[in-house]
Amino acid sequence: MPRSAPALLSMVLCAALQGQNPARQATTPPSPVPVLASYPDTPAGRLLKEIKEHAEVVARVEYLADQIGPRLTGSEPLRRAQAWAMAEMKKLGAENVHEEAYDFGLAWTRGVDSARLLTHNGLHFRVDQLAWTPATKGPIQGEVILVDARNLEELQAFKGRLRGRILLRSNPNDKRPPLPRRDRGDMASFQAQQAAMTQFLLDEGAAAVLQMSGRKNGLGFTTSGPGRDPGKPALPSAYVPQEPYKMLLRQVAGKDPVRLELSLGGSFSAKPVQAHNVVGEIRGTEKPNEVVIIGGHLDSWDLGTGATDNATGSSVCLEVLRALQATGLKPKRTLRVILWSGEEEGLLGSRAYVEAHKAELDAIQAVLVHDMGTGMVRGFDLQARENARALMAQAIAPLNDLGVRELPLTIMNGTDHAPFDRAGVPAFAAIQDAVDYFEGTHHSQMDFPDHVQPDQLVQGAQAMAVTAWELLNMADRLPHGVVARPAR
Repeated sequence: MPRSAPALLSMVLCAALQGQNPARQATTPPSPVPVLASYPDTPAGRLLKEIKEHAEVVARVEYLADQIGPRLTGSEPLRRAQAWAMAEMKKLGAENVHEEAYDFGLAWTRGVDSARLLTHNGLHFRVDQLAWTPATKGPIQGEVILVDARNLEELQAFKGRLRGRILLRSNPNDKRPPLPRRDRGDMASFQAQQAAMTQFLLDEGAAAVLQMSGRKNGLGFTTSGPGRDPGKPALPSAYVPQEPYKMLLRQVAGKDPVRLELSLGGSFSAKPVQAHNVVGEIRGTEKPNEVVIIGGHLDSWDLGTGATDNATGSSVCLEVLRALQATGLKPKRTLRVILWSGEEEGLLGSRAYVEAHKAELDAIQAVLVHDMGTGMVRGFDLQARENARALMAQAIAPLNDLGVRELPLTIMNGTDHAPFDRAGVPAFAAIQDAVDYFEGTHHSQMDFPDHVQPDQLVQGAQAMAVTAWELLNMADRLPHGVVARPAR
């Protein structure tokens, strides 16, 4: 239908006023990445220049995320990603490209999850099932109760009150001082304690467990449940975004019962599966039996497409191969690129690799891992290895003007360098700017390539390539050995 002249005039005036409103002008914050005026005529300088001018790292992130998508370990999409990665390694000049298998357990597939209040405002809201927890086998209904017990002793207070109930297990309003860690950081003891608590809830007849998402602004969250062994005790469990979860807390605090209908649709594979790590090498010219490993994990969670966790790190490692091929540089030691799986379920792929290659660990010069999203690299956590500081400072010296200067003794155990470090190998995770990783993309439905910062990711590839090159070619070896850690 044609518009009247007054209506058209009004639209033009509105558009003009909006164009004059500075609040509506989107501004791009300045990049934190330093701009280098020139590159030295050195191998490090050639790598820096090649990656800056011809990087393909963003395109590979987009392919992994947009074309293959989320990559749960044990899933068909991860197998497609691994086949793609091996083809890319071969195309980029890697030798001895292969997969290494390990026993994983049951695979898990997300189904349809839903929740709606049967009382109060009747709201439908988002829930995301914890992976590797049992489904509800159709909708279940139950009264909601807050159970903010932190150990088995505190759970005893709820004995006889949980049958058929849906439990809220997070309490962001808890003002109690934290309990001391009796297990002193021992993961086996911690897991045994958690299993005992879950068994208590099962024995008491609890119907399901809800936890609050660690992400704000309506974002969901996911992680792994008790595991891939169906013999482990487990309840149907899900994360709820912060806003509806806090609403449930307010409602539960009132006088009227809160009833909820919940459906969690995840399913397990009929039989255990194997998982795989992807491995490729550039063989050293002088010391081929000594190895520098660079790596990232190719698996991801499944709410988003796994762009920043960790298509970014995987693509950075492939970019290092591309830059070496493009420059024609040949390292003295062997460069080994490993794209792990099972990282999200407990560093399973890197742990399996260390176990399978424990007779060869002394030959590893160092391990470098990129696994904190798109943010620029500032340095590497030294894992309390003071005796590695001088040689690591030498390795990152060509990157100092690019902002790579930090070598703290910090111990970071949350990614695939950790099994190597615990076995005595010098292994370091890149220190990266967070950007919106922990506030947004990490394990949430926001993890798409839209949040990649190309200039920062390219800088990260430069940092990994040059640090690896310097470690590959320096005369000295980094000291090995298990480092004593203070009790936590």
